[in-house]
Amino acid sequence: MNVLKKACKRRLGNTDEVMYELGLVALGICLAAVLLYLCTGINILSFSYPCLFNRITHLCCPGCGGTRAVRALLRGEILTCIYDYPPLLYGVAVYIIFMTRCTLYKYFAVGRPDNGVVVKHMYIFLALILLQWAVKLVAQIAFGYYWFL
Repeated sequence: MNVLKKACKRRLGNTDEVMYELGLVALGICLAAVLLYLCTGINILSFSYPCLFNRITHLCCPGCGGTRAVRALLRGEILTCIYDYPPLLYGVAVYIIFMTRCTLYKYFAVGRPDNGVVVKHMYIFLALILLQWAVKLVAQIAFGYYWFL
């Protein structure tokens, strides 16, 4: 028990600490969604909400395809996931690696995650989102190809 108390006092850097706590909140939300599905059969990914950006501009938004990509990833359809929203796999991989490294350090004193590295990956993730959005806009405007149909 004394070892656990010492481990719980081990701190990450400020940025990583905040990101780790946000990651735990995201994990909790995902687990709550799974529990909701198992107990009631309600699948929150089956709900479809209209995209305000698409309704107003008739163009795809930066997040266009994200929900379809999550559905495809949960079904194990990796290529469909990449087609619908390429940044998703990168974001999931960074999340899993970051949360694993921080948990191992915080509770088992294994390794030391570099402070602030996750912010660099967030910038890369944002760049991927903007790049895929630009590709989808060019495909839509120049060639009439609509990803979101």
